[in-house]
Amino acid sequence: MMTIAFLFATLLLLILFPSISPILGTISLLLSLALSTNTIIQKHAGTEHARAKILKEVGVMVLALVIVLFLGGIASMLANVQVSVRWGEVAGLISAIAASFGVGYIVRVGVGRLVKT
Repeated sequence: MMTIAFLFATLLLLILFPSISPILGTISLLLSLALSTNTIIQKHAGTEHARAKILKEVGVMVLALVIVLFLGGIASMLANVQVSVRWGEVAGLISAIAASFGVGYIVRVGVGRLVKT
């Protein structure tokens, strides 16, 4: 219930104050990283070589995030430019979102294979 209220409050803030969106994006990214790191620490608490395992998983998570941000941004920019010229801005935006999700999925599969080895 609280999550839904937080979502509506965030959407209301974005509608009323559009200039706050980069700040909200940064806060949500940092909160997501903090929660993921906390989950990793709890998962490996009390295990043998806990620091090495925690460092490996956090490092892979941050590396995957950097790769997704960089490649997703480039792919979405290129898709948006090509599609919006031909079919309009809405189609360009949808193609940019699809390209970002595609890059995210490819990086997730690649990082999953990297972690398993």
